[in-house]
Amino acid sequence: MQRLMILRGVVLLLVIVLSGRLYQLQLVDNEARRYGGETEVITLRPITVAPRRGEIFARDGKTLLAESKPIYTIAILPDSLPSRGSERRAQVLGELAQLAMMNSTIAISPSIALQHNPQLHNDLEALGIDNELYPGASDTATVTLQAAQTMPALALTQTYSDVLTFNNPIEELILESNVPRYQTISIKPDVSHALALAVRENSTHMPGVMVVEGYRRHYPQSAHVSSLSHLLGHIGHISQCELASENPTFSWLNSLLNTVSDAASCGLIARQIETGPLGVSIYQHDDSIGKDGLEASYETELRGSLGIENIGVDALERQVIPARTLQPVQNGNNLILTIDLDFQHQTETILRRWLDESEARRKAAKDHRNDYPPITSGVAVALDPRNGQVLAMVSVPNFDNNIWVDPAREAELMNLLAPKDPQAREELERLTPLYNRAIAGLYPAGSTLKQFVGAIALQKGVIQADTRLRDPGVLVLTQSDGAQFVLPNSVRRNNGPITVSDALKVSSNVFFASIAGGNNEVDNLGPSDFRTNGLQIEQLAEGLEWFGLGRPTGIRLAGEGSGLVPTPTWKAYRLREPWTTGDTYNMAIGQGYLTVTPLQLVTAASAIADDGTIYRPQIVERITDSSGHTVQGFTSEVTHQVDIEPAHLQTIREGMRRSVTEGANVAARDDCSGLSIAGKTGTAEFGNVFYTSDGKQSRRSHSWFVGFAPYDDPQIAVVVLLEGTGDLNDGSATLAAPAVTQIMQAYFQITPPADTLRGCPVLPR
Repeated sequence: MQRLMILRGVVLLLVIVLSGRLYQLQLVDNEARRYGGETEVITLRPITVAPRRGEIFARDGKTLLAESKPIYTIAILPDSLPSRGSERRAQVLGELAQLAMMNSTIAISPSIALQHNPQLHNDLEALGIDNELYPGASDTATVTLQAAQTMPALALTQTYSDVLTFNNPIEELILESNVPRYQTISIKPDVSHALALAVRENSTHMPGVMVVEGYRRHYPQSAHVSSLSHLLGHIGHISQCELASENPTFSWLNSLLNTVSDAASCGLIARQIETGPLGVSIYQHDDSIGKDGLEASYETELRGSLGIENIGVDALERQVIPARTLQPVQNGNNLILTIDLDFQHQTETILRRWLDESEARRKAAKDHRNDYPPITSGVAVALDPRNGQVLAMVSVPNFDNNIWVDPAREAELMNLLAPKDPQAREELERLTPLYNRAIAGLYPAGSTLKQFVGAIALQKGVIQADTRLRDPGVLVLTQSDGAQFVLPNSVRRNNGPITVSDALKVSSNVFFASIAGGNNEVDNLGPSDFRTNGLQIEQLAEGLEWFGLGRPTGIRLAGEGSGLVPTPTWKAYRLREPWTTGDTYNMAIGQGYLTVTPLQLVTAASAIADDGTIYRPQIVERITDSSGHTVQGFTSEVTHQVDIEPAHLQTIREGMRRSVTEGANVAARDDCSGLSIAGKTGTAEFGNVFYTSDGKQSRRSHSWFVGFAPYDDPQIAVVVLLEGTGDLNDGSATLAAPAVTQIMQAYFQITPPADTLRGCPVLPR
């Protein structure tokens, strides 16, 4: 009985083994043999599914600024193509090359055969190949064919196979791609719907050829609001260095090896050590990635996550088991900006209008100013001082960023990047249209800096609100080396004893230089005049850093500059020179080595308007998923609270208000603008010295105006910079200030008085 039970067990085991073997033979081997294989080894391979990139919307959440438009790409699956070297494969790839309008080549070797075979010569001429294109004496002649010649040329090579060779560019692409046979290879992206339909309808006659749906980035508003180009940025094909830096590695050893191997071409790259999903890299070799602007800064949110599928392949890398989803694809999220498209467009229009006015003044000048380069560049930035939200940001010149993503506009892109004409190249270097001046332009601040210098001096106790310091119109100081330093006001008028509020009204260089660098050693003051040691450079630099100068604002936008607040240590290290009192004087009036970005300046001025609160500028209001549900909302972020008493800030605000109501900024006055504006002009010298007709030295200068409104309840802060316009009839007061005024009017939707009141300038509109 026991032997019988053992025998039954053995029989049952044999049945199980044979059944398993039969399953393998019938299902696995048959599947492998269907693809021409005899091997029984099946390996699982991951393949990726690219996510759809998220979109970017204006503040209303409806107006598209960047979208992912569906496109069709003709691709091939090497695994499904006819075998290499077969006539059928040549026929399929030839038809595909002709459909895709890809130029092929035909090689004639030896070309001397043309002289011995008149029929070959005639057949080539009938094909449209001129015999002058190939020299008869060379061993091999290669002729490029038009797409329409592809199939006739292929047929001809089969007739004259001994001397003609057809070279299909798709075959070369397959060899160069070096991808597994189970992965598709893109042949022609962004084909028409009609062509995609034709390929699909002929799929049974073209094995291995398929249509893959993808997307192309498009910026639907950038053509008519080109200032969006710097904000949005663009995407582009991922580079080898970006692949190395963006894809995490799986161990510290791999990280070290990757860093060393990429150092020669990419520099040292910080690698994340993190196991990717199922061992698949986050980015693939054919991916696109954000290159600039929001596309780069919010790459992680916009990109989404790869989907991952598993397929079974045999030893020859041929697929034998259908794909199975391991990780579903997750499309990218959308950005909702703080930018209102209409206001952005209005701000751009106003800035261009005043650049045109500036250029008209330059051309009309009858002196050396007529020789200045054309005036074409400027910046306008508007913030909400209550929370740091960016309301508009314009940098001119700019461009339509669709040229980066539209293959049909490649010539425009190349002309922007590297024009062939030498004069155009020189003009491009001067204009730098790819440069976002709003966040990366480094400029001397001019007299716009005086509001901060005054606030710092009040807080440090150098002066009080009612302190009166005499301003004779020019400051004269004999320095330790015996040289005389002379600092005049823009108008050498004796202003007499003035307070800090008066000094802001008249923009006194003497006053602010004195409270910054001291006036104890000034030559042209009397013994009874107010004297002070001033802040000196250490306290001045410290105070300017309170307002965020000398460091990035932290806006999440690629390419922000940090500006510079110079110190004696900086000067000794960079210039190998000692710091002088004259350096402090220059710095106090926004000249010398100090530089700011327009965004830094308007952010700092917003702190004056909002009792010292520095917000991180914010350009994205919220992030939503593809269904429109909010994934992440952004609230205002305070980066710093300026340590200045509210009463001192109020004194500065009063001076800025008086610079409008009593000063030279007539266009911004209440009766002329319909608003209560406070602000500060600035004229900042830069560049090389020019000589006037009477031999005097002159320098070009930028014109600034930064202000806020309404004065009693600030809701907007605006800065405008017009490059090279400072000495065009007081460009700060008559060009920059009116530009800011019109931008504020556009924001509040205020129409200026229909009948221009007496004393109000007539502004271009």
